[in-house]
Amino acid sequence: MTQQANGGNIPPHQQPLPQYWQGPTADVPPHMRPWRPVTMVSPKSVSGLGGWTARLLMGAAGLQLAGGVLFLLEVDSASLVVQLVSGLLMIACVVLVMVWLNQARSNIEYLDPYRWAGRRRLSKGWAVGAWFVPVGFLWLPLQVVLDVWWGTAEPTREKRRTPKIIVGWWTCWLLAWFTGVRTVNTVSHRNGVRFESASLNVYLGSTALSALFTAAAAVLLCLLVRRVTALQTARLGY
Repeated sequence: MTQQANGGNIPPHQQPLPQYWQGPTADVPPHMRPWRPVTMVSPKSVSGLGGWTARLLMGAAGLQLAGGVLFLLEVDSASLVVQLVSGLLMIACVVLVMVWLNQARSNIEYLDPYRWAGRRRLSKGWAVGAWFVPVGFLWLPLQVVLDVWWGTAEPTREKRRTPKIIVGWWTCWLLAWFTGVRTVNTVSHRNGVRFESASLNVYLGSTALSALFTAAAAVLLCLLVRRVTALQTARLGY
């Protein structure tokens, strides 16, 4: 927050235009005009949820790596157990990530009400909904995360570049899906006749390579969650 002369803090929605704005106030672009008043999510809540999300992501990354190693060693029984536990942990991670992302996305309306960081790519509801859109989940969540990143950071006049941590995270996330293609052959016997069938399955960690990319994506997302959480809590005065 901006510091007043008497040592107090000016809430983000009452702060003046950024120093890099040189034109008259009447010519302020629409995306830099005051937005409707909003209530911030408690910094303590964001910090606590971000911490738990980061811990679970690191745990999921470790299990994914273990599963990848077991795949390479062809230890089928152990790999199935690790996959089951890892799958349950991944579900918990997904839930926490969506809740954390929703809170972080809500706060940027308070931190950046003048939209100094530019127009929002997606509205707040997409913080959860983006993950459930068929095919769209391959790029929509990235748009929400970029909104959160730029809305959390202090405004700057410099040309914005997508941080390497976000590029790396999303690249690993996509590769985890694209390499998670596995063919399952099923053999059955009926009335002395042998039947064979093959099915194509796609899910995270179904191959050693997919497990590796999933683990890398989890680690990078953990670092991203920690960084955004630290930035938001610092700006909110926690």
